[in-house]
Parts: sequence; C-alpha cells; structure tokens
Amino acid sequence: MKIVWEHSIYVGNAPVFCSICGGRSYPVRSKRNQLLLAVIYDKSGVVQGEACRDCVVAGASGIKARLQERIKSLQDKIEELQDLAIADIETPTLEQEFQIHQQDAS
Repeated sequence: MKIVWEHSIYVGNAPVFCSICGGRSYPVRSKRNQLLLAVIYDKSGVVQGEACRDCVVAGASGIKARLQERIKSLQDKIEELQDLAIADIETPTLEQEFQIHQQDAS
C-alpha cells in the first residue's frame, strides 16, 4: 500500500470515507488553497480509496492496527447479517402498508 497526497477530484469540501478506519474524512487545504486527499494505492498502482488524516499520521504500524480493528468490526457485522439472513422474515401485509399511508394522508 502506498498513500499519496493528491488534489481532490471532488467538488468542494465533500467528505469521503476512509478506506482504512471507515471514518468520515475531509480534504486538507494546502497553503496554496488547494484541497488535498490522501489517496491509497495498492501494490499494482490501483486506487483503493482515500485515507483520513488521522490514519496517515498513525504511520505504517498504526495503519496496520486500524486495519485489523476494521476487519474485526466488519467480520462481526457479517456474522450479524448472516444471523438475520437465516432467520424467518415477516414483512407488513399490503393492508398494513395501506393503513399507514392512509394515516399519513389524514
């Protein structure tokens, strides 16, 4: 992985999500008043997303630790979703949906 500060390709100060920690990240304004983002490249030179300033400042060992934390969090979420997927699913009937819409119209 290689992280490079580059000019933001997005319009304005739009937030992005950090591919390392998953947190929201905003471009950094340079001394020349340009918006910069920390762009993540894989070993093949393909862009994999952006990194937040906190992750960049954390350095290589900090980034690895943050990635492990995020992997664990995502694995836990996958298990929760798998549990939901195997459970019976009950959705509202069309009559219940209609009643909700009627109440909204009143």
